[in-house]
Amino acid sequence: MAKFTGLLRKQVGSIGDLTFKQVNGMTIVSEKITQMTNPRSDGQMRVRTRWNNIVAMYKGIRPKLKKGFESKPAGLSDFNMFMKMNMQKEPVYLTKQAVAGGACIAAPYQITQGSLPAIVITGTGNAAVTDIHLGVVSLSATTTIAQFAKAVVDHNPDYQYGDQISFFKVEQKTNAETGIPYCQFSAWKVVLDAADTETKLWDVVAREGFSTSDGCLAHSNANFVGAFGWVHSRKSNGKTLVSSQSLISANDTLLAQYQGDLAYNLARSSYGMGEDVYLTPNGEVSGETSGGGDNNGGGGNGGGGNDTL
Repeated sequence: MAKFTGLLRKQVGSIGDLTFKQVNGMTIVSEKITQMTNPRSDGQMRVRTRWNNIVAMYKGIRPKLKKGFESKPAGLSDFNMFMKMNMQKEPVYLTKQAVAGGACIAAPYQITQGSLPAIVITGTGNAAVTDIHLGVVSLSATTTIAQFAKAVVDHNPDYQYGDQISFFKVEQKTNAETGIPYCQFSAWKVVLDAADTETKLWDVVAREGFSTSDGCLAHSNANFVGAFGWVHSRKSNGKTLVSSQSLISANDTLLAQYQGDLAYNLARSSYGMGEDVYLTPNGEVSGETSGGGDNNGGGGNGGGGNDTL
């Protein structure tokens, strides 16, 4: 069980095998009570070691992603929805030391859920191209917002004037002193305004997210490392409608180091788990011993710890 403040302070309900509740103004998180109550089980540790990166990504992107979940159930926050959707994604495992050092790995998490048609992506990584057709318009430093808006509305029936296209960028960085990877978060938006004939598109948005390839809106920074994505949104009857989108990964080399069985075992061991399981068929420790040993070898490790954000 752990106590939280700040980002998680007002969460309630369940996410995966974790339950949030409010006690005296503080959020208490604990494991769901099931028939398997061993906190050192493989299942419990897989939840503990994977959810920290999702929280780190949400914490960074949250200020730029309000109202990203159009139809969330009553009582669920954006945080609840982000965690619920991305706990189902391929796990990214962080060690206890990495979490304490502010680690964050840019991963292709889902960032919005809504009723507008999703922006379809072809190509992978930095070669990503959207299905937002621009006709013969080739975006440049002289392209105005009005020209961009007309190209989008004229060639894409799902778009209309007044709609917004947003571009999110999660740039992967590494702390020069600690060697721990972290992320920088940025976002830009443009409203499809036919009357704005003065403002240049690239004066308000990132060129790398608003470039052209094969007549479509595309990404252009071949050297970028991290994750990025576009979201289509619209105001309708006082409600924000969004397309359901996930980030596109341009971070495969680093991401691979924090995924898979090796990454999980390193993360599990960092919490004092994983020792003394050589002869246990299900990989769990059924009991603990205290110091010392005998001629047959003996002794065991206690340990464990709570995730601290």
